[in-house]
Amino acid sequence: LGTFTGVGGTNPGGFGVRRFQATGGDTQLLGNFEYRIPLFGPVGLAAFADIGTAFNLRKGADQVFSTTFNADQPFLLRLGALGSLNALALQANPDLAVNFDRQSLQVALVGRDNRVVTSGELASAFCTSCPVDPNTGLPTGFYNVFLRGEAQTNTAVRLSRAVFDKIGDFRSSLGLELRVQLPVVNVPFRLIYAYNPNARTGVSDEVPLIFNEKKSVFRFSIGRTF
Repeated sequence: LGTFTGVGGTNPGGFGVRRFQATGGDTQLLGNFEYRIPLFGPVGLAAFADIGTAFNLRKGADQVFSTTFNADQPFLLRLGALGSLNALALQANPDLAVNFDRQSLQVALVGRDNRVVTSGELASAFCTSCPVDPNTGLPTGFYNVFLRGEAQTNTAVRLSRAVFDKIGDFRSSLGLELRVQLPVVNVPFRLIYAYNPNARTGVSDEVPLIFNEKKSVFRFSIGRTF
């Protein structure tokens, strides 16, 4: 049925689940610049510019994490609807015959004479006068097959393929802040306008994600000073 080689081989025997995870960087640079302009009394204006980047100064090697071997059920079943050794065998051998088992409500391989058969062999066995097993719906002599054994999951972190990890992948914002120092409670009320010159919008070429960052925003905050 196939020899699975794990994530590092030519036949990983998996479901090809690929996820993009934010891993962070090993170096961070951050700058904040502000120029305050007193207007009158408790009211002031501040112009600000922020710029920062997090990147990998050192190149990281790819990493692989593996679980211990566990009984395939219910271990693989927790991974999704296709989580079974039968599904793995079908992925490597798509010509195998399958049948829905009404008792377990699972997809089974089809066997005959102590071997699994192909879909072509099963189709040729059906005929109008051929007896059929009422429990399986298969021609007499054919039966459902469920592979059982142990399985593990392997997770490969491809740090060598990281994106947005260069010093040039910086984020920045420019804006104005109107600040009013509230009397009695002595806390500042801030009305902020910020403009993000390199905001990401739409679909990225690097990762299949949709970015919905705004070019300009209005915000307000009330905070206590110390």
